[in-house]
Amino acid sequence: MDYFDMLTDQRIDSRTADVVDQLLEQHLPTLQPCDVPLETVLEQLETRYTFTRLPDTSIHYARTALSVIEAHYPEDASYLHDDWDRRLEGAMELAQVLHLTLFCGEIQDTGAGHVLYERQKAQYEQRTAGLGQCWKPMPIRICAETRTGYCLITGSDRLKDEITCLRGVTQEDIALRTPALIAYLRAKYDT
Repeated sequence: MDYFDMLTDQRIDSRTADVVDQLLEQHLPTLQPCDVPLETVLEQLETRYTFTRLPDTSIHYARTALSVIEAHYPEDASYLHDDWDRRLEGAMELAQVLHLTLFCGEIQDTGAGHVLYERQKAQYEQRTAGLGQCWKPMPIRICAETRTGYCLITGSDRLKDEITCLRGVTQEDIALRTPALIAYLRAKYDT
């Protein structure tokens, strides 16, 4: 069966496809749909990690609004200005008109968040082994819009997997074996 990477829509390699086939064979028969709203997932994460909410004037809010508008409201996005700065300003204004519920926050390097930063450091050192480069923490950030379910996680693959597992999958994802199902199975069962 052909599988495609959820983010790039590129065909995945045969080794990864074998893992996906194995996960589907092993877990699909017992998989139950569980589509948790993103707002609930964010509330759960706020009880586990220490967040610093970014100010709503942050560039991250504007970029999140623009991404949501371009993906979910393309007819409105076509009216936004071509100049990048003006396009971002227009996206923030349009986000208010569309009643988008935006969330942008950074996880602090304390408590459970420290584990995420330690993993980030280990991955960096593995990728740059022998190059003599020093690791500097990249902020672990969540930018989301809860009505559409848009969620961008930067700085931590582990947090991305955790959110994928908390959100679950729909019956449609299971029936159609969508990229969301594959991402869920890999995050939950592929160690």
